[in-house]
Amino acid sequence: MEPVPKDFPRRLMSGAVGGAAPKFLARRNDDGSYSAYASEDEHRQAYENAENLARELKIYALRKERENPAWTREFNLNRIQEGIREKVRSFEWDFTADEQSWIMLRLTRLLDE
Repeated sequence: MEPVPKDFPRRLMSGAVGGAAPKFLARRNDDGSYSAYASEDEHRQAYENAENLARELKIYALRKERENPAWTREFNLNRIQEGIREKVRSFEWDFTADEQSWIMLRLTRLLDE
């Protein structure tokens, strides 16, 4: 299993807790410290989901380039990016804004290979 790339964004825990006093969400680590970031397993799963999507989108982008030779790569990438945003907005996919940016960067690199 390859390590998660250093440039892959780490999620912050999110949630809401009612009440008048300020609060924040954190998890207690095995060493007794607290962290507001996703666990290593959650981070790995988010990376694997993003990497898999980028690889699938490479196949999609190449197919669209063949089917629509008048479309520029930039135009195609913009369409893909908007499609990702729409899937996230409709709660079909769970990617943070930083993860979406990483997916697009990764897709661009894959297409350049």
